[in-house]
Amino acid sequence: MEDDIRLSASAAAAADVPQWQQDLDRVGLVRRLLLARKWYGGDWWFVLVSALLLIGILALGIAPGAFAPHDPRAEVGPSLLAPGEAPNHFVLVVREGAEAATLRAIGGRDNRIGYPMGGPASQVLRQRLQDITDEDREAGMDVRYQPRKERFETLEEGLAAVQSGAIDGFVLDGYLFDDLQADFPDIVIGSPVSEAAEKGFVLGTNQIGQDILSRTIWGTRIALIVGLTSALASVVIGVPVGLISGFVGGWTDRVLTLVMDSLYSFPGLILAIAIAAVLGAGIGNIIVAISVLYIPTYFRIVRGQTLSVKEELYVEAAQSLGTSSASLLWRYIFPNVIPSVVIIFSVNVADAILTEAGLSFLGFGLPPDTPDWGIDLARGQDYIRRAWWLIAVPGAMVSLVTLAFSMLGESLSEILNPRLAEV
Repeated sequence: MEDDIRLSASAAAAADVPQWQQDLDRVGLVRRLLLARKWYGGDWWFVLVSALLLIGILALGIAPGAFAPHDPRAEVGPSLLAPGEAPNHFVLVVREGAEAATLRAIGGRDNRIGYPMGGPASQVLRQRLQDITDEDREAGMDVRYQPRKERFETLEEGLAAVQSGAIDGFVLDGYLFDDLQADFPDIVIGSPVSEAAEKGFVLGTNQIGQDILSRTIWGTRIALIVGLTSALASVVIGVPVGLISGFVGGWTDRVLTLVMDSLYSFPGLILAIAIAAVLGAGIGNIIVAISVLYIPTYFRIVRGQTLSVKEELYVEAAQSLGTSSASLLWRYIFPNVIPSVVIIFSVNVADAILTEAGLSFLGFGLPPDTPDWGIDLARGQDYIRRAWWLIAVPGAMVSLVTLAFSMLGESLSEILNPRLAEV
């Protein structure tokens, strides 16, 4: 008797539990997390997350100059500077009270300048002396600065040589000299050899000294222009052709279907490479190459839905009343196929961004000096062991942008699809 009572109570309790909750109780933690957005009316939460990501991405694409600290094409710092690493700032140190305290003064005489062995100091020194020579020649002076250069194995040996008067100056990293100056009180900074770079390379620099953060931000504009424009061009061509093909039928439908199926049968990236190779580099040519890939997708979906919708009773009723074909397409058929187009559009934008990055990575995309994620990935692959950030940063941006558009497409699919809304 008691067992019967307990079973009845359990059955009553189970009846009060919604079916979706019962289903969720039978799945694992991962599945629960994936379905969490449905527990709280999460379709809108999902849309909100994707919308916030897209707003940030669009802001970077519309006004990259407001967020990028440097010119993406300019060499603004040392090469292969790690994220957060302070750049070198080379200075010339001399004895306190020395008559010749600048490179120009020392280099114009038969004096001696030292530098540490095994670092970039010698290159910086040579370049700065050449710059001084060029400046004086432009002013009408035929002067060439060639002081005698000496290498030292350690910084301490070079500073000791300056203090003893063995050399007239020593070039080293200014930040390192700050730590050693207490041991050599008679030595002071005479003049800077290289301008102090800003300590603001948040994501480091690449192999030619360009700021990765600035190139990444400016690359957002390229990605959005190519992704949105190519997807929009595909919609403009594919949707009308699909409507006409499905509505008219006959030999027109057969010819258009054959052409679109032929394009659809090619692997997307291979077809884009072939078109880009024929057209050449340039953002316009890349947009054309990528647009061709998605026209068959819109055509097939719109054609299939048009064939279904035109058999509906309200369409036949409107046709029997003498409604023109153009009016039928615009007022009755097109509004019923546009929700699917919106969903596919957001997904195709993400795919177009991936395709553009792939083309640029393979050398079929934009010119090499363009701030583009695919180009940066191609450049960074040779330095993957030494400088991981060269490929990590643009790769993360490609993933983030495609994820944002994919999330938006998934959200719109659940909101606009009435069958999913009933589940």
